[in-house]
Amino acid sequence: MRKLFERLPRPFYMGVLIGGLVTGYGWVGDSDYQEALAGAAFYCQMAGNGDWPPRPELNCPAPKVEPIERLVGL
Repeated sequence: MRKLFERLPRPFYMGVLIGGLVTGYGWVGDSDYQEALAGAAFYCQMAGNGDWPPRPELNCPAPKVEPIERLVGL
């Protein structure tokens, strides 16, 4: 094993290290993006049910507003 490390040039190891770091950064960034999409979908679902107020920056469809009868005291 030691002879293998001695035969390969040092820039090769640096390339493998940098490639691993770039791959790890991309994987973490993608998982953050997927989590943000899931959070936005959940928020839109709750806003559609009328449980939460809609946020304009998420472009959620407007919740259906149904008229209700109000009993007004005389």
